[in-house]
Amino acid sequence: MKVLYDSAHYCVAEFPGYDGIELFDKLVRRSGFLEGEIVARFRAQMLDQIADDSTDEAVDEFLDCYGALLTQPVLLH
Repeated sequence: MKVLYDSAHYCVAEFPGYDGIELFDKLVRRSGFLEGEIVARFRAQMLDQIADDSTDEAVDEFLDCYGALLTQPVLLH
């Protein structure tokens, strides 16, 4: 597991062996595992956000767009 991003609101972890990314919303305690075609698009957009030296607020706003995909409750993290 490789943490791509971590803030007070979100954590984004990449799982290279599974070609997937897990997105955690710490405030609502929900997560979602992204895989397939969406992973390549998400990874590129996420790396663009980080490369632009965006603030945590700007990156969190970007991640808010994926909130509907976070359907799994986080019980032990």
